Amino acid sequence: MKTIKTLKQNILKSALFILLLHITIIAGARTSTVGIIPAKPSSFTAVRNSNNINRVVLKWSTETETNLSHFIVERSSDGINFSDAALVFAYGNTTSKSDYVFADNISKIQSEAIYYRISSIGADGKTRQSDIQVIHTGR
Repeated sequence: MKTIKTLKQNILKSALFILLLHITIIAGARTSTVGIIPAKPSSFTAVRNSNNINRVVLKWSTETETNLSHFIVERSSDGINFSDAALVFAYGNTTSKSDYVFADNISKIQSEAIYYRISSIGADGKTRQSDIQVIHTGR
């Protein structure tokens, strides 16, 4: 008899847990930030490293972040067709300024100019792109 009573109590506890979980998910969906466009970097610079001419140092900042997943550093030799150079994880959710840095090795790049941009990727997959920065290689 005691086993049946314990079994009923466990079933009721499980049912209550599932109900509360369902209510939490529904409430979260109503207040979620799905659809927010990711933060565009508030500043973005690309500079040749003075100690190593084969490195370009990219720095960018965001003022706030809401459900931001990561950044894709993109590189191009013509300013039109970009390819991924790096993935940098974002802090995600913050109301404070966040700073990011990436050093790109350009020793094997033969073009006279390199164009960079940063794509912000939200947790929901939405993207937003920075302005473009140009580095003249002198090659």
